[in-house]
Amino acid sequence: MNMEDEVTGWEVAYRKRPTGGREIPHEDAESIHQLFQKHRVRRILDLGCGDGRHLVNFGKLGYEMYGLDYAPTAISLAGEWLAKEGLSAKLVCTDMSTIPWSEGFFDAVICVAVINHHLLEGIRRTISEIYRVLRPGGWLFLTVGTSRPANPTADGNWVEVELNTYVRLEGHEKGVPHHFFNMEELLKEFSQFDIVDLHQDRRNKTCMLARRPHNILAHEDA
Repeated sequence: MNMEDEVTGWEVAYRKRPTGGREIPHEDAESIHQLFQKHRVRRILDLGCGDGRHLVNFGKLGYEMYGLDYAPTAISLAGEWLAKEGLSAKLVCTDMSTIPWSEGFFDAVICVAVINHHLLEGIRRTISEIYRVLRPGGWLFLTVGTSRPANPTADGNWVEVELNTYVRLEGHEKGVPHHFFNMEELLKEFSQFDIVDLHQDRRNKTCMLARRPHNILAHEDA
């Protein structure tokens, strides 16, 4: 699979229109905000920020926001929306597996329904990058698909490109990989993190709240 197809798939979708319902954040956003307040989170990276859904929501709450997305039009739309709301964020257009900030730069990373849209090698690079850019004790909130559709290739709209990774052959997500984790794999791939909570949201996505462990030199703020 040519990864340029992934760029095209998302880019085509955003060129057609902004994301429907983007004004509504993930259902866990308020509880995550309360947690972040308790632990003095200030600087947040929205990894796979799309056209601004969580940049705007958390920006309005006073956080210092940073966003990264692979689709240029998504970044443009996010910037326009932020400006309209009188907000600002540092936005970067690049692949999520190469996060262009220094080690320990962020207090928290949010990654909603994004990290599974890569081949497994890219997912693993992304996990390592998230760990790198979080400060010791920093927080990660992400959602992933763990419920693989029954026989997804039966209708001819999907092709399996590696184990549990499927690519759409048509539609607005044409060329975009969808990796479906099982719980054992999810725990294994994030084993370097301290996992605080796992639950299902209303869309049947698995939500993970995790933390980069403190090292012995880190300031404990918990």
